[in-house]
Amino acid sequence: MKYYSYVVYAPGSGDFYYGYFDDLEKVLEMHNADQIGPTKGKGPWVLLFSECYENRLRAIRQVSFYRGVKGQRMLKTKLNF
Repeated sequence: MKYYSYVVYAPGSGDFYYGYFDDLEKVLEMHNADQIGPTKGKGPWVLLFSECYENRLRAIRQVSFYRGVKGQRMLKTKLNF
């Protein structure tokens, strides 16, 4: 099964959320329907970035990297944000 690490952004609040899931379309719908606790009431959310991995552990590790200083720098450079 493939897993995705992803970054979503809420333009209205300026918040970012870093996560992993096996279905990008479904998880974006869940974020926008306030079904995910940390993003509840802060949307609407748009998908900024995603990467596909062959296993769940690798996707989790990548999300942890995004949350760190080096990951933030890499994302800002890659996304011109």
